[in-house]
Amino acid sequence: MKHRILQFLAILVIFLFTAVSTMFIFGISQGAFSKTIGSNKGISMLLIYLVLFLITWLSLKAFKQRIGFSGVIITLSVVLILLIILNLDGATIRFTYKVLPFYISWVLGVLSGFLWYIRTKNRIIVAMVLAIFPAIMAVGVYNLWFHRVEYGNWTGNIPAEKVGDFEFTDMDDELITNTSLKGKLVLFDFWFINCGPCWKKFPELQRLYDTYKSNPNIVLYAVNRPMKSDKPGALFKSIEERGYSFPVLKGSQQVLDRLGVYKYPTVMILNTEGELIFMGEIEDAEKTLEKLLQSI
Repeated sequence: MKHRILQFLAILVIFLFTAVSTMFIFGISQGAFSKTIGSNKGISMLLIYLVLFLITWLSLKAFKQRIGFSGVIITLSVVLILLIILNLDGATIRFTYKVLPFYISWVLGVLSGFLWYIRTKNRIIVAMVLAIFPAIMAVGVYNLWFHRVEYGNWTGNIPAEKVGDFEFTDMDDELITNTSLKGKLVLFDFWFINCGPCWKKFPELQRLYDTYKSNPNIVLYAVNRPMKSDKPGALFKSIEERGYSFPVLKGSQQVLDRLGVYKYPTVMILNTEGELIFMGEIEDAEKTLEKLLQSI
């Protein structure tokens, strides 16, 4: 019994260590691969698989425990359930879906390391088969998965659909509505003041604004979601202080919920009929704008 408990604790330590390593690798890889070298986000899945395979194999060798497959599966399940519960605490099921490929890559990496450790038959082939999923994610499939979970579509472009009535106000308390914008192409970038990713995307919004500000057929706005902690006028002042010149509008949570905006930042494009035709990331919006402008 004592030996079994020690085995369980050994596996638990290994798997908890690999789980923490997974999150650490994810954080680094998102910055290094998607920002520095411009690669897609899914490459971190393959990196997680390879690193977790190595960590598990070396850890099991270090503990030198005779660990059975059932013990590995039970402990793996326990850690996986704990991670899911932690992600659901104060978050949403949508977030869990978003990171599901990371969980799968983590499980596959750990299993591959275990099977390599016990010298299973044809272990090279087994390791290659288990690597198929993270490899598929690495070639761009995860980007599509991520977009689907976040925005409800695969690429940003969606069939034209009517949107509910909306009213926003500008710095001079002038109303901006469906009616006032009809006949123009409209890009909304939804944000809130304490949204770090929103501020990281604003240089791209500024670039688009500078490109199209002289075109009378298109308007671009950064639409703010007010928060209880916001000081009066802070949304306009914060943009001005950082040197951005694109126009800013004040929204409301009720209107944003009606428009289906739950993730920040979210970019929406409305066609000249006021129909929603794009919902996604600002990096993908320019192609849609160019195509629409060509048809005017």
